[in-house]
Amino acid sequence: MNLLLAFAIAVGLSAALIPPATRLANRLGMLDYPIDRKVHLAPIARTGGWGIVVGALVPVVYSLSVDPLLLSYLIGALVLFGFGLWDDAANLNHRVKFIGQIMAAAGVVFWGDLYVTRIPFMGEMPELYARPFSVFALVGVINAVNHSDGLDGLAGGECLLSLAAILALLLPAVGAGDAMALLACATCGSTLAFLRYNRHPARVFMGDTGSQFLGFTLGVLIIYLTQIAQPQVAPSAALLLIGMPVFDILVTLALRIRCGMSWFAGSRNHIHHRLLDRGFGHRGAVGLLCGMQALLVTVAYLLHQQSDSVLLGCYVLICGGGLSALVIAERRGWIYARSIAYHRA
Repeated sequence: MNLLLAFAIAVGLSAALIPPATRLANRLGMLDYPIDRKVHLAPIARTGGWGIVVGALVPVVYSLSVDPLLLSYLIGALVLFGFGLWDDAANLNHRVKFIGQIMAAAGVVFWGDLYVTRIPFMGEMPELYARPFSVFALVGVINAVNHSDGLDGLAGGECLLSLAAILALLLPAVGAGDAMALLACATCGSTLAFLRYNRHPARVFMGDTGSQFLGFTLGVLIIYLTQIAQPQVAPSAALLLIGMPVFDILVTLALRIRCGMSWFAGSRNHIHHRLLDRGFGHRGAVGLLCGMQALLVTVAYLLHQQSDSVLLGCYVLICGGGLSALVIAERRGWIYARSIAYHRA
């Protein structure tokens, strides 16, 4: 199956499945109700991830060859889909969700034989440590994307940018016939179709079904790109390709630790919440964060063969610069909407 056809099938399946899935949400108890730390005002269906998953996987399954990596990925994706459905209906605690995430990641690492062998500044990692580290890294990316899903269009937009950059780096190395390139292309299509329904004001959320699937897919594709398909890509490029979701979860965890909060408790200290508090509004906050994500993945694409020092320096400069500006605005009590009103007056 060529990439254009896979993309078209993914878009069509996702767009066709999401409306009936949205109508089923109330009957299945898969609604996201407003609470203090959330920004929507009415219950919203959590079933948008169904379209993302089905749209992405059907073209891949159609082209399935007997390959342990692809089979382990598909089984892991289905495991996360099952746990995601369970969580969207029953609001699982983090311990139960970790079980599904570890199962999915371990299958790819130990059966699919996909794991990180090169890390920044340290070169080759012994296999004894490389495989457990890879499971930890995949679970981390899954949770980073899951936690970034806090505003309409945010997680989907950030993941779409990452997927496009990964596909652009994969194609010159493996060609259009590669199963992972097909997966990246199909996931781009299904995510794009989902964003039609998730742009502000959202008609549907992706739920854990969608966010965990996207995080898992991004993690697998980035390891495949940097460790197998394009080994000349600097390991640090992975950080820029994931981009804002990882930076956001690191900043959020640091704040929770400093405030003595549980690492896993929901809160309003994500970067997108802090931008809302500065008066940026929903679309403004999403636009800023997706703009930063676009800058990060563009740097990863243009400088992917540079040294780890250069790439990590770019990551720290872009993310650290943005966070510093936000912290200064918070300390000075600056509000974006007030500033606009002042200049217009």
